[in-house]
Amino acid sequence: MPTDDEIMEQLIGIIVDGFNRSLAVLRSARAVDTSVMDEHYSGIGSQYYDLVTEQIQLTAEAGVEAIRDLFRQGGDNRDRTGDA
Repeated sequence: MPTDDEIMEQLIGIIVDGFNRSLAVLRSARAVDTSVMDEHYSGIGSQYYDLVTEQIQLTAEAGVEAIRDLFRQGGDNRDRTGDA
């Protein structure tokens, strides 16, 4: 069974990917103007990067218990299509 840290690491990767993809498509669609953010989102330690990282971390921490519950259910959790 994975540790909480391993679960959180996976969740962070998934959330980061979703954030980056969403922001990129919104930027491409000209739905958001990120010019101000781009000035302060240049990597670890930069103003907006740290804000985003903090929220991703909090979201992943909140999701650990839900994922942990899935592992606890183990073999009792069958495919939702009805297949075993």
